[in-house]
Amino acid sequence: MNLKKSTPLLREEISLYLVLLVTLFFQGCGVGQNPIEKIQNELQSEKEYAIILHDMREEGNFFPSYYHQYRVDIGEQQSMRPLIEVDESYYKKNQPYLGMALAAKKADGSIINAPFPNGYQYVGNPQYGRWRENDSGGSMWEFYGKYMLMSQVMNWAGFGLGRNHYNDYTSFNRSGRPYYGPKREYGTSGTVTKKQKPDFFRRKMAKNTRSRTRFQDKVGRRMGRSKNTFRSRGFGFGK
Repeated sequence: MNLKKSTPLLREEISLYLVLLVTLFFQGCGVGQNPIEKIQNELQSEKEYAIILHDMREEGNFFPSYYHQYRVDIGEQQSMRPLIEVDESYYKKNQPYLGMALAAKKADGSIINAPFPNGYQYVGNPQYGRWRENDSGGSMWEFYGKYMLMSQVMNWAGFGLGRNHYNDYTSFNRSGRPYYGPKREYGTSGTVTKKQKPDFFRRKMAKNTRSRTRFQDKVGRRMGRSKNTFRSRGFGFGK
C-alpha cells in the first residue's frame, strides 16, 4: 500500500492548517472583537465621555491589515489610544466616520451609539452654554467662554449651532442613524474633516498612486510577454 499522499491532497491539508493558525492568531490578538464596546466597558463609571475615530489605516497589498486609532474625551480631558488592528468588516462599516464620535455618554447618563460630529452631545446642556435668539428670530447655541474652543473645533465660526440643525441631529440620533452635519461636512467625505485630517488624505492619495502604478506596470509586463510570444511563434503578414 502506498502511504505517500498525492501532491494536491498534501497542499490542501497544508492550506487548512495555515487557515487554522491564522484564525487562532487573530483570536489571540483580539481582532474581531468590537473595540468600541471594550472601551465603553472601561468607561462605565465615567459621568460622560466620547469615543472619536481619530485615524484609520489600511496597510499591505495582497493580505491587507486594518487599523483604528481612537481619541477618548472625558469631560475636558483628551487621551489618544494607540493604533489597534480591527477586522475588515468592522473597518469598512466605520469607513465613512473619520473624525466623528462613534459612541458617547451624555451627562444625563444616556448612551449614543450612532456616529455624530463630536461636540453635539454638549448642546442643550446648561453647564456648557445657552440658546440665544439671533437677529432673524432663530435660536443659536452659544458656548460659554470657557468652552468657546468647542465651537472652533466644530467649525461653527464662533456663531454656534442653529436650533433647527440641532433638531435634525436629535431626530437622526433617536432613530439610530449617523448624522454628518447640516451640510454633510463631517465624516470621511466632509469638508471639515479634509481640513482637520490632511495626513490621512495624503496617505490615501499616495496609496492610490502606488496601486495605479503597480497595475500599469503589471499590464505593461503582460503586454510585453504577449508581443514576445506572438513574435516567437513566427506570426507575420506577407505583402
